[in-house]
Order: sequence, then C-alpha cells, then structure tokens
Amino acid sequence: MLKEKGLYLITDPATRLYFTGFASSAGFVIFVDKKKYFVVDARYHHAAKRKIKNGFEVVKGSYNDALAIMRDSGEKVLYIDFEKTTLSEGQKLTLAGYELRDCHEEIVGARSIKTDRELYLIKRACTIAENALKATLPYIKEGVTEKHIAAVLEMNFKVFGAEKPSFDSIVAFGANAAIPHHEPDDTALKRNSVVLIDFGCLYKGYCSDITRTFFFGKPNKEFKSAYNAVNAAFSVAFRNIRAGVSGVVADSYARDLLKQKGYGQYFTHSLGHGIGVDIHEDPYLSPKGEAALLDGAVFSIEPGVYLNDKFGIRIENTVTLKNGRVKSLVTLPRRLKLL
Repeated sequence: MLKEKGLYLITDPATRLYFTGFASSAGFVIFVDKKKYFVVDARYHHAAKRKIKNGFEVVKGSYNDALAIMRDSGEKVLYIDFEKTTLSEGQKLTLAGYELRDCHEEIVGARSIKTDRELYLIKRACTIAENALKATLPYIKEGVTEKHIAAVLEMNFKVFGAEKPSFDSIVAFGANAAIPHHEPDDTALKRNSVVLIDFGCLYKGYCSDITRTFFFGKPNKEFKSAYNAVNAAFSVAFRNIRAGVSGVVADSYARDLLKQKGYGQYFTHSLGHGIGVDIHEDPYLSPKGEAALLDGAVFSIEPGVYLNDKFGIRIENTVTLKNGRVKSLVTLPRRLKLL
C-alpha cells in the first residue's frame, strides 16, 4: 500500500485498474491522506460509480477537476510515477505549482505482492486459458493455419468467460516456433511439425500466461532431447526458487542446467516476469533481475530452446510464491503431448 499521508496522482491505466478494480481509457486516481478519489469523464462515470466499491469517491470531471481536488488538499508536494508519466504531463503539474516526487518504487512494491483476491482472479484467468486450449486442440489438424488456431483459441477465451487475450496469442508451426515472438501467419500445419502455443487471457483485469509445445506426428531424437532439457530446466527452477532469492539467481537455475546439457546459447530470453494487471511487470527473473522474489509474488517460469530453421520449445506456467515455495496456478501437464 501507499503511504497514509501525502498527495498522489495516478494516471497509468494499469495502475488505475490495480487500485480501483475498474478498467478505463481515461481517469485520474488521487490519494490524499486517507481519502481516495477517482475522477473520470461522463463516458465512464456511471459505470465507475456502480462498480467501484473499495472506498473511492467517484467524481465526474476532467483534468481541471482533478487539479481542483488536489489544490483543496493544500499539499505542495505531489507524488507521481516518473516511469509512467509523460514529460508534458509532468510540465503541466510543475506549472500548476507542485514539487514532483517519484513514487514508482512504492507502486511497484504494492503491485508486486498480490492479495488473496488478486490471486483468485489470476488463478481464474489461468483456468479459463487452460479450458480454452483444451477446446482448441481438436482443431489442430494437417493443413490448418496458425492464424486459424489463434482465432479459435481467442474465441474460446470469451466462451469460457474471459474479457479478451492478455496479449497477442502466439501460434507457431515448425521452424516458426524458433522465433520466440512469432506472429501467427498463413503457415499451414504439416506432418511431423512442432506446434508452439503461447497464450493467456484477461479476467476482471488480471492476466494469465502459459506456453505449451506439442508435436504433430512423430518427433525425432533431436527434438525429444531438447524438449526433455527444457522440461528439466523448468523442474529445476520450480524446485529451487524460494522467497528471498533474486531474479538473477532464479534465472540461473534454469540457465545453468540448459548450459550443462549443451543448450545454453539457445535460451535467448529471461526465465520469467511478473504477472498481474500487466502481462509483464515486476518482479523479473533475468540475468539483470536484482530484486528479491517475495511471498505473494506472481510470475512466469518459461525456459526455452530455439534452434533457427528447425524448431523452438518453450514450457511456461504462471506461478506464485506461497510459504516461501513455488506454487503453480496452472494444471496442464508438462510432458510432451503428441497431436
């Protein structure tokens, strides 16, 4: 939580959602002492008054109305998130007479540790995504395109209760799977091909993120060896990550194992990232992730191996730390599934 005293202005959409539980493309969250305000225009005002139940006074208005509330507080120091506030916004606030101070780390600290309610929503987003994938797998047949499968999957998110995807779904066949952020295209599925699906959905503002790699046909020894290495890297990270270890150390568990098995150079991204109202947020499990992982954090574990012009493999679960240990919010098996 933020300090009890002081004046705060929140304009970032994800952080507004975090504090209010209400998604909107506009609006201003103001904290002053123990009072909480959400200033929003007429497009959202009625819905906000109906949906926001956590102690906010919902005010219909614009930027000038937000300024009026802040002026009435008498505070001259204003806390804003320097990483989410544009230069022009900052200049306007300075011209309005405020001494600006950064509250980015304070917000990161608050958002990084999930409440029971947040954990429930993320778990629900994971369950919906899993059900959507299961309903999509029967459509994976020879000749179907990546775009087709992505469209079916994203339709199924809504069928099972999500608002929308939490990011653009990745469906990659064959050598396309070696591109970690491949965009689904018109590539048609052929026999004896990799099928990589990286997917997640948004449920009441909270994200899920899962990846599974399948094989359509009969895999060769090279693929099976790489798959087993990625799965082993996942297992090592899952078993060894504890509350208090840094993101650097967490990343090293998987990275070191892949190096030992000869795949170190093919693991081209970090082990994981925080998940909440943003699909990528603190904490980060990477060679640069110095922050400690704490109980209540939610993040991905997603080791991968990518062999250009051949195939790619990624296995990813959304997980949390509870009582110092990793707990998965995903129930899908990690063993290789043949389609």
